[in-house]
Amino acid sequence: MFGYSATILSAMLWPSLPSALLTPMLVVIGIVIFKRAPLLAGVVLAVAWISIYAQLVLRWEPDNIDPQEPVIGEIIALVSQNSDWVSMDFRLLSHDSTEMWPKKIRLSWRKAPELEIGEIWALTIRPKPITSVLNQGGYNQQKMLLSRHIVSKGAVTSGQRLEASDSPRNAILQRLKPVLQTFNNGDLILALLLGDRSLIDSERWHSLRVTGAGHLIAISGLHLSVVAAWVFTSVFTLLCYMSLPLGRRNLVLAALISAIACCFYAYLAGFSLPTQRALIMLLLLILLTMSDRYSSPWERLLFALFIVLVIDPVSCLSAGFWLSFSALSIILLTLQSRPLTMEGQGGQTRWHQLVQKLALFWAIQWRLSLGLGLLQALFFGGLTVYGILFNFLFVPWFSLVVIPAAILAFTAWGLCWAVGVDASSLFYLVDLTLWPADQALKAFAHLPWAWVPTSEAMMLGIAFLLPGLWLMVKLKAPRWKLMTSMLLLPFVLNIFFKFYPLSEDRWQVHLLDVGQGLSVVIEKDQHGLVYDTGAKYGNTFSYAERVVVPFIQAREITQIDYLVLSHSDNDHAGGTSVILSAFLEVKVISDMEDYADINCRFKTLFWQGLTIEVLAPREIEEGNNGSCVIKVSDKNHQVLLTGDIEKEAEQALSHFGSALNSEVLVVPHHGSRTSSTLDFIQQVSPELVLFPSGFNNRYGFPKPDVLKRYIDHGSEYRISGREGQVSVIFNRDERDIRTYRHNLAPFWYNRLFEFGQNDNPE
Repeated sequence: MFGYSATILSAMLWPSLPSALLTPMLVVIGIVIFKRAPLLAGVVLAVAWISIYAQLVLRWEPDNIDPQEPVIGEIIALVSQNSDWVSMDFRLLSHDSTEMWPKKIRLSWRKAPELEIGEIWALTIRPKPITSVLNQGGYNQQKMLLSRHIVSKGAVTSGQRLEASDSPRNAILQRLKPVLQTFNNGDLILALLLGDRSLIDSERWHSLRVTGAGHLIAISGLHLSVVAAWVFTSVFTLLCYMSLPLGRRNLVLAALISAIACCFYAYLAGFSLPTQRALIMLLLLILLTMSDRYSSPWERLLFALFIVLVIDPVSCLSAGFWLSFSALSIILLTLQSRPLTMEGQGGQTRWHQLVQKLALFWAIQWRLSLGLGLLQALFFGGLTVYGILFNFLFVPWFSLVVIPAAILAFTAWGLCWAVGVDASSLFYLVDLTLWPADQALKAFAHLPWAWVPTSEAMMLGIAFLLPGLWLMVKLKAPRWKLMTSMLLLPFVLNIFFKFYPLSEDRWQVHLLDVGQGLSVVIEKDQHGLVYDTGAKYGNTFSYAERVVVPFIQAREITQIDYLVLSHSDNDHAGGTSVILSAFLEVKVISDMEDYADINCRFKTLFWQGLTIEVLAPREIEEGNNGSCVIKVSDKNHQVLLTGDIEKEAEQALSHFGSALNSEVLVVPHHGSRTSSTLDFIQQVSPELVLFPSGFNNRYGFPKPDVLKRYIDHGSEYRISGREGQVSVIFNRDERDIRTYRHNLAPFWYNRLFEFGQNDNPE
């Protein structure tokens, strides 16, 4: 089990999954060596199983589907809804999808009819690959979709409802959701009871994130453990009161009833992945407790890990998986290091025992907050400062008051509903129990340093710091303490250079992957220049918020000095307000009247040892040819940023002659035929060209003939939509190129998934 589990977890770092052709041979080898080398057998069988699983669950061939032929499936989740669009997860009931190996697709439907979870539909779709934008610090949608077994995205063109939802859970959800909408904390109650978080708005999500309280409303180990404990205690007490305990009968009956209650609660939660993991672990704990075989807590944890990874080997791609098992490991380590003594043992009184239990609870809480805070920073790019205090106050409150009250109110409401009586007012009591948490969430979210963005360098320092401190406390010999203190060095150096940064010759140009748009960040000595911001769509999506700002934080760029807005098109300037809100002291170079501090007439600026030349346009002009063109250079390297200029603007730049020559060119207008004339290419004479073009974008950028012109000139090229983030590193007379998919994170789940049609990665 250890060999299997360790191998599956290591798959997060594999560049590719093994070929399905190897699996029969691997299975035979695993069976043959099972007795003599069980550890190695686990490794071999893990490789075979993840290969088989990927073929069964993660592989889908939409190219074989007639675009006019509808696909039949079940709506399993409504991800988001607004006035125009509905996003939903759709489980296929055809095309090699089975109950055991379900294939899911994420669909968007413009002006959709009324939809309900559990309905069966026949939908005509335009399939799209799950390939999404990839940048340092940004959200990895590809990884998330794969962890949920979503193998494709798509747009619905038409649909027909075949069956209405007949699921009891969906009937309860449809009846209860309108009721809970009338309560102040109805969003939290609905999440606690049915795992439905559709009522939680962005402000509430922000409060939950900065307090580290998301786990309190995501049905997982805490909630199932509370239900199991309350049901077991109540049933066992009742059985003992009704009849004398004979052997283990009452214990077994109480354990079985609590297991059934947990299964029903997990069903109400829709058997989400975190709920499934928690249920497996809890049922395993009950099973091992009922059996006569002794098993240590660590063995039980290994059993649970093994079973979860057998059922779903790609669950390790989910952040929730790591948070769940890390929390269990931290609790077991704490209990092992601080065992409780029984009353009367060693002269212990009830008071001393109470103090000891409180001390143990505090030890678990601060270690959980610290350990999970580190993981949260790794997955979400930030630390919550007040998480320890909030969890110390409200984990017991939820365990002892909120969750039991919600379950009792729901049970009573359900019984009354069954006999035709409206008992919705019972949820008012649950709403009252959530009032302290609601007030605390609002207060904590507005405290200073509630959420601290964490750079990748700082994360690395913290990752060495924690084991270093632990080893220094545990080890006795001074020489070993001195040796382990070296683990503290990355963290100390990171802090030192944060306040006393070193000036160096190296500078970097990052072409960010923002779909069919443009955003470039130039980095030098922890200072930055941003050229364009990417697009914004509606009130809920902005590449500046999702990509640019997280990237700047991940790179530990402390100050953005200049923001260049080439022109007013949405795909270039849509995120302007986000950047201006995040970096208050930034100076804007643009011809856009609402934002400009510095216009785009010819001038030279000196910044962090680099020269910034504003080259065009000569006068304010609307449209693509009015794009602000700048050249950034040092003694050895030059980068030309051209926005969306077309042939006329390229010709107007010809008067600069050899001064336009640049080592790196961000290609005009994403590689359109309206730009990149042969004369312009020859005048710039770039060694490396970067295409800011979205994957499979609707315009077909970069155009093949345009790409060929640059290749014929001898230029090396990179395309952001295919490579993810592209980083060009200049160090004196050297140039290095790094891309997200091939250098920064070259893992199998970050590769390109190519099939079907795609308008835009977003």
